Amino acid sequence: MKAVLEEFEGEVARLVPDDGSDPIHVNLQYLPDECTLGDVFEVVYQKKDTLRIQELILLSNEKEQRMERMKAKREALLKRTKEQQ
Repeated sequence: MKAVLEEFEGEVARLVPDDGSDPIHVNLQYLPDECTLGDVFEVVYQKKDTLRIQELILLSNEKEQRMERMKAKREALLKRTKEQQ
């Protein structure tokens, strides 16, 4: 599952999953030092006995790709609005 780093709250980071499920709260010590708001992570769950272990993998190019897609959508909407006027 992919999740976007939305906010830092003290020593905890909040990630919002793409699938609309509840936010994931992670202690900052488990995030890479270089991460910033808007970064996208692959969240992997594994079962070990009764504990659930999360692995967070920073998807380095995903943030930029999403920003480019949003920019293209905005430009298309602006163009369509101008054509309708």
